[in-house]
Amino acid sequence: MRSADSIVSVNVYGASGYTGAETLRWLLGHPRVRVVGATANKHAGKRLDALWPQFVGATDLVLGTEVAPADVTFLCLPHGEASKLAPGLTGTVIDLSGDHRLPEPAHSAAYGFPRATDPWIYGLPELGHERMRGATRVANPGCFATALALALLPMRGALPAVVTAVGLTGSTGSGATPTPTTHHPARAENLRPYKVLEHQHVPEVVAACGAGFALDFVPMSAPLRRGILVTVPLPGSAGGGASFENYRAFYDGNPLVRVLPTPPDLHGVLGSPRADLGVVAGPDGRAVVFCAIDNLCRGAGSQAVANLNLVMGWPVDLGLRSLPPVP
Repeated sequence: MRSADSIVSVNVYGASGYTGAETLRWLLGHPRVRVVGATANKHAGKRLDALWPQFVGATDLVLGTEVAPADVTFLCLPHGEASKLAPGLTGTVIDLSGDHRLPEPAHSAAYGFPRATDPWIYGLPELGHERMRGATRVANPGCFATALALALLPMRGALPAVVTAVGLTGSTGSGATPTPTTHHPARAENLRPYKVLEHQHVPEVVAACGAGFALDFVPMSAPLRRGILVTVPLPGSAGGGASFENYRAFYDGNPLVRVLPTPPDLHGVLGSPRADLGVVAGPDGRAVVFCAIDNLCRGAGSQAVANLNLVMGWPVDLGLRSLPPVP
């Protein structure tokens, strides 16, 4: 293990995608990170700030098709690509794709291709910081999986046999390459359910929250660029279930989660590494739990950096303390 004040060298594969660019945004501002390489095959030879003007003045990094080894490698690649590269990489690898989140046979059922059996730690910080220290293979959770797990974790062991949830997501969650259903004209002024009861993130959530329950999840594409809002009806405090007080106590001291007694709003989390949870009590012992995150931050890039922090033994929010933009 390195000393607490070490500077680590970092590579990012997939800098031309939204997830790769967002991960770089947080890494370039991190006080103990030196970004030494980034790849973007179709844009090799370009400066990073030519591809993403947001980085003008922040770096003179030139993109390549290959990079020299570094202490830590972030894989921001499409599903199926990260698993091809990971076996040949040294140091710590943090994979933001779905290639290493689930064991077999659940992985093949969710993603349609087999994965190697090498062990990877599921990188949801709320499952325990110490378990991450010194890890060399970390699977970053999915975006919907993060929001749903955060909404359910305080009820772990006390969830009903069937949990129902609805989640709305922005278009950046589908990646930078448009398809007939993710292209902006198809999403603008529209809501579209998809992968109803069969979203690939559901097995992650069930595993993270202790199994023993079924999750009936309806995801919906929304006319947004960024953001996820999930809504989960649950038994309320009258039946020993969800309450604002219980959730606030569970997440007490967590700098990456805020618990509210009212429904959260996406403007409060866009551009932020934080999740906002709202627990609203209803009549007859019922409650509704909401979770709002930025799918590219808490659902991807900033969470990957939080996992880097935990691997290194640093505070989970090191480099993640900037305020979100005001709309």
